[in-house]
Amino acid sequence: MSLKILFLCGHNSGRSIAAEAICKKIRPELKASSAGTKPGKRINPEVKKSLQKKGFSVIGSFPKSIDDVGGLSKWNKVITMGCMEKNCPVIPKGIEHEDWNLPDPATNIESIDETIQILITKIKKIN
Repeated sequence: MSLKILFLCGHNSGRSIAAEAICKKIRPELKASSAGTKPGKRINPEVKKSLQKKGFSVIGSFPKSIDDVGGLSKWNKVITMGCMEKNCPVIPKGIEHEDWNLPDPATNIESIDETIQILITKIKKIN
C-alpha cells in the first residue's frame, strides 16, 4: 500500500497546491493531494508561473476543500504548510502530521522560488 499524503493550507492556492504538483512529479509512488480550509477561487498566478518554469504542472488543478478530497481520515499523513495557529483543523488521532511552516506566497511574493525549493527538498525526504 502506498503512502497517502494530504498537503493542507488555508486557501489551497499556493504552498499546498505546489507541494501536490511537486510530489506527483518527483515521488509518483506516493498518492498525493492538497486542500485548503477556506479554498481560494484560483491558483496564485505567480506560484503557477514559477512551478511551470521549474517543470511542474498544475494543469487540471484547482483549490479544493478538505471535503473535496474525502476528509482528513482518508489520508495516512497530513502535512500543513504553516497554518496550524490560524486556519488548520485539529488533525485526528492516528493520522501522522507534520507542519512545515513555509512562507505564504500570498503575503510574500518574493518567497515563491525559495518555498518551491524547500518543498522539493522536503518531499524527496518523505518516508
